[in-house]
Amino acid sequence: MLLSLKQFKPFDQLPENVLLELSQTIPVKTYTTGSFVFVEGEKSLDTLFLVLSGVVEILTANGAARLRSQGDFFGETVILTGERYPASAKVIAELTCYVLGREVFENLLQNYQEVAHYFNRVLTDRLCGLYKEMLQEQPYESFGLGFERFKQKVYDFMSTPAETCQPNTSINDLARLFTKKKISSMVVIDPNGKMLGLVSERDIISKVLARDGNPSVVVAVDIMQHDPPTLIANAFFYQALLTMLKSHGKYIVVTDKKRPIGMVTIGDLTRARITSSLTIVKDIELAENIPELAQAVKQINKTVATMISEKASASEIGEVVSELYDILTRRLLLLAENIMAEQKGLGRPPVDYCWLTMGSGGREELTPSSDQDSAIIYADVPLEKEGKIKDYFQELSYFVTNGLDQCGLIKCPGNIMPTNPEWCRSLTTWKSAVQQWAIMPNPDAVRQFTIFLDFRPVFGQDYLAQTLRDYTLHLFRTTPALLHFLTSDALSHRVPINLFKHVILEKNKDHKNEVDLKKSACVHIVDCIRIFAMREGIVEVNTLARLKNLVQFEAISADDAEYYEAAFQSLMMFRMRENLRKLGLGFIPDNYINPNNLSERERSVMRESFLAVDRLQTVTGLAFQG
Repeated sequence: MLLSLKQFKPFDQLPENVLLELSQTIPVKTYTTGSFVFVEGEKSLDTLFLVLSGVVEILTANGAARLRSQGDFFGETVILTGERYPASAKVIAELTCYVLGREVFENLLQNYQEVAHYFNRVLTDRLCGLYKEMLQEQPYESFGLGFERFKQKVYDFMSTPAETCQPNTSINDLARLFTKKKISSMVVIDPNGKMLGLVSERDIISKVLARDGNPSVVVAVDIMQHDPPTLIANAFFYQALLTMLKSHGKYIVVTDKKRPIGMVTIGDLTRARITSSLTIVKDIELAENIPELAQAVKQINKTVATMISEKASASEIGEVVSELYDILTRRLLLLAENIMAEQKGLGRPPVDYCWLTMGSGGREELTPSSDQDSAIIYADVPLEKEGKIKDYFQELSYFVTNGLDQCGLIKCPGNIMPTNPEWCRSLTTWKSAVQQWAIMPNPDAVRQFTIFLDFRPVFGQDYLAQTLRDYTLHLFRTTPALLHFLTSDALSHRVPINLFKHVILEKNKDHKNEVDLKKSACVHIVDCIRIFAMREGIVEVNTLARLKNLVQFEAISADDAEYYEAAFQSLMMFRMRENLRKLGLGFIPDNYINPNNLSERERSVMRESFLAVDRLQTVTGLAFQG
C-alpha cells in the first residue's frame, strides 16, 4: 500500500478531498538501484520527488552526502528556483516516488497558504545560507585597502566597570572624583542602581563654571544628561560607531536591564584601532571651506571597503555612510549660513526651516553611486514676503548642493534639490503640493511622490518635517485610491526574469550582458515595501525598518520578510562592491554588473534575489490592485 500524501509535510495540511484527488492523479515512478534520478548540472526536471519507498543519496561535488527515504522529499530547491541541479541523486535501494510536476506544485502554492509558507521557508533558508556563504568568501583585503574589526563586540573594548555617583553628589566632589580616578564622566544612578543620566567634565564646565555657578551647591542631577546614548554589551562595533556618530558625543553607556555595566568612549574606539570614521567626522567638523570638506570625505569609500571586508551587511554600511553624509550636510549648512550673513549681507535664516534628505539618503541606504535628493521646508510667512524668503533659501541651497557635489554626492539628474523652486517651499505650499500629487497622480507626479515619501530631516527645526509627515499619512488614510495608483506605477516595470526564471540581461552595446541592479531589482523592493508601509501608517523610511514594522503589524509574515530582507541585503551588497570596484578603476559607478564575472555561488544569490523581488511584486499586486 502506497503512502498517502498525508504522510508528507506540508501536504498533511491540505483538505481531505484535495489529498484524495492528488493521490489519484499524481504519477508514480520507480527507479532501479544504482541509477540516477538526476545528475549535478542537469537542467531542472520541474519535479518534486516524494519518496514512497526506497532510499536515495543526494551527492554534491565536494563529497557531502544526504539520504532521503520513505516520507521525505527531494528536488525542492530546483523546482522552486528553476536552476540546474546543484547535486546528484543516486538510488541506493529501489526507489518509488510520487513525481509532482511544476504546474500542480505551483497551483498548490497559490491556493494553500500552509503549503506556500512551508516552501517559502525553504527558499528563505537557502537564500540566507547562500548570502552568508558569499559574505564569508569575501576576502579580508578588498580593493587594495586594509581592514578594521567591525565585527568586534562592545564587550571586547568597553571600559568596565562604569563609574557611578548619586544624584545629590556635589560638583566639587565630582571634580575630585574625576581627578582621582582619571576619568571624564560618571553615570548617575538611583538607589536601586538604575541609570538616571550621565554627567561629564564638559557639563561641569559649560553648565556651571562658564555660567559662574557655585560648584558647592550644584549637584549631579542638576546638570546631568537625562538620556545619554546606550548600548548592550553584545552589540557590534559598527553599532557603537553609528551611535557615537548620531549622538555627536564622546560617551556611550553600556547597560544591562537599565543598570550601567560599562562605558565606551572615543578613547576606547581609538585603542580598538577603529578610528577612520571618527577621524572623518573630526575633519568635517573642523573644515572651513568646501575643498577641506572634499579632502575629509575622501575616506568614506575606504570605510565602505573596510566594512565589506569585515563582513558587515549592506544595511549596516548604508547607515554608517548615510550618517557621515548627514554630518557633511550639516557642516555645509552651517558654513552656508555664515556666508549668507557675513559675506553676502543677507543675514541669518529669516524663518525656521528644515533641510530634508530623500531617496536613498532619506532611507539611509547610500551607496558609492548615490546622488542628491533633497528639499527645504520653511515656516509659513505672509504672502508678500514669500518671494524674498524663497530666494534666501534657494541661494543658501546653491552653496550646499555644490558642496555636496564636490564632495562626491553628485547633483540629482532630475533636479530634485532645493535649488529648484518646486523643492523649496513653505509648509503650507508643501501641503498643497502633496495633496495635488495625491488627487491627480500622473506618472511624473507619482515619481516625485515616491521620492518625497522617503524624506528625513537632517538639519533645522524637526517640527516642520513632523507636521508634513503627519499630513502625508493623513492623506493616505483619506485617499484609498492613492495606494492603487502607487502600485500601478510600481508594477509598470517588472523585475527582468523570463519564463524559465532566468535574469534577462541587457542587449545594448553599452551594457551588453549586464543588468542594472538598482533599476531592475532594488527599486522594486523599495517601492513595494513603501506601499505596504503607507497603508499601515508606518513613519520609518528605511526599507528594512519598514519591513520589520510590517511584520509587527502582521501585514507581511516573518518568513516572507526574512526572504525579502535577504534579497535586498544581497542586491545592495552587489551594488556596493561593484560600484566601489569601478571607482577604484577610475570608472563612473553606475549600478550595472555582469553576472558572468561572479562566482557560481554569487550568481545563485543574485538569481534567487531576483526571484524574491518577482514574488514581492506579485504579492503587492494581489494586495493593492484588486
